[in-house]
Amino acid sequence: MPRLKRMLNPFQDEHGGVYHCISRVVNRDFVLKREEKEKFVQLMRLYEKFCGVKVLTFCVMSNHFHILVEVPAQPVLEELSDEWLLEKLALVYSEETVEEYRKLLEQYAALIDPHGVNKESSEALEKAQEIYTSLREKYFARMWDLGQFMKVLKQRFTQWFNGKHRRKGTLWEQRYKSVIVEGGEAARVMAAYIDLNPVRAGMVKDPKDYRWCGYAQAVAGVKIARVGLVELMKRVSHVEAGVVLASDLKTYGWRTIAGRYRVMLFEQGREVRKHEASVDSGKVMKRGYSEAEVECEQEAAGQLSVATKLRSRIRHFSEGVVIGSGSYVEDVFENCRPWFGENRKRGRRRLRQCRDCPELLNLHALRELRG
Repeated sequence: MPRLKRMLNPFQDEHGGVYHCISRVVNRDFVLKREEKEKFVQLMRLYEKFCGVKVLTFCVMSNHFHILVEVPAQPVLEELSDEWLLEKLALVYSEETVEEYRKLLEQYAALIDPHGVNKESSEALEKAQEIYTSLREKYFARMWDLGQFMKVLKQRFTQWFNGKHRRKGTLWEQRYKSVIVEGGEAARVMAAYIDLNPVRAGMVKDPKDYRWCGYAQAVAGVKIARVGLVELMKRVSHVEAGVVLASDLKTYGWRTIAGRYRVMLFEQGREVRKHEASVDSGKVMKRGYSEAEVECEQEAAGQLSVATKLRSRIRHFSEGVVIGSGSYVEDVFENCRPWFGENRKRGRRRLRQCRDCPELLNLHALRELRG
């Protein structure tokens, strides 16, 4: 893997390297149901944050998954504090494990503190420095690395899946496959290909209706999903325009790119027919959109109605959600306080798609209820 990483480094630009990763279930069995897909997305987001990579978009199907992921260059490790590292570890390790690691770091950091009073020999100080560095590098080695991200994601999901279904052995067909993707048009086409998977498979007519893909989550209001697609479109603009002012890039947001990305999905998602005597009698080889549907979306500039946005958001957060006035949601939140982290200050989140509907302006939702 280190040799492979050195080979791939030239393909990374200032934004980082982008890869399309795919992995299939053994025998390609359709074993990933609703709960399994939810768990996979949950773990993907967790290890995305821990490993320091960025998922631009994704799609979890019934027997395989796709992830378009950006892997940034490794930062200068000496500039990262121990507290920063401990916060990362707290995402995936128990409090006891993190506390033990904290004590070890503090122990050796004190020995090599240049402002402290050190009576140790130079040999002992050198040894302490070596141990301190190795303690940090043990976990840094798992970050900013495509192989480590995919490895831990697949392993942890397999452990959960095997425990739930009382099975043993491997779940995945083989090691994941990955393709290096150039920024610009190539990244845009690859993202569309991934988000269109459920449409091509005939599972939904519109990718916004498939809960377990990046585009559907973005339409539903999931912030991290929107950030991924915004970053993707920002890269496209940067590459295609050549020179883009930093101030222009800062104006990019979901509202800026949502319509463009949707039109792009429909254009890339045209159905493919095997033409016979006429177009009407041509056999559909690949499901997708007719020319009329594509033109309709182009005329609408990819804009969804308020009602459609609201339905998508409510459907996406239909499990473990409370909807009502702000005071009602806060009352429920206080009663369920143990299920949320200490950093969560309030429970309500305004349904922003309601702002154009006066009668719905006061609706709020409580999300991420665990129990």
